[in-house]
Amino acid sequence: MSIIVPLHMKISGFHASVINLIGLHETALDLHPLFAQLVDENEIIAFIFVVRLGQLTDTDKMGIKWLQRVFGDRVLQFVMILFTYESQEKSDSIIDDLKKNSALEQLVEKCGGRYHTCSKNMNSQSEMRDLINKIEHLFIENKQQRYTSEMHNTVLREKGDVQNRKCHSGKNTDLV
Repeated sequence: MSIIVPLHMKISGFHASVINLIGLHETALDLHPLFAQLVDENEIIAFIFVVRLGQLTDTDKMGIKWLQRVFGDRVLQFVMILFTYESQEKSDSIIDDLKKNSALEQLVEKCGGRYHTCSKNMNSQSEMRDLINKIEHLFIENKQQRYTSEMHNTVLREKGDVQNRKCHSGKNTDLV
């Protein structure tokens, strides 16, 4: 089952693996084994959540909830919001956008206040260098901890425990 393949690239002199998870929350496939493999094989220091500047769609909101559901609440300490904008727009408007849009503000707060802005084309070396610097800062902030397979396995165990409790409580209710 190889529908997700990391794209290996060099960004501002740093080697990075980019794993695109867009749209996976809509699939009916059981992706847990694949996610377990991805976490096992990749040293994940950041989840970059890309949002169009000024817009926060229902799909975007579902995306963060999906990340939490799949990777657990601890994933939020590894998330950085990347707001993209059209080349002609000014990225300086992010503060205004946050003040005007409580949902955007809550999203950024939920992710520890971590965000970066860059053009949609992502072709500015200085913007990419700044993003890499912010990711490095996130890594240091997290005491150089990565999102690990152990963390993911804990999430899976907790989900299994919840499912078992639901099944058992359902059975007990049927007997009463």
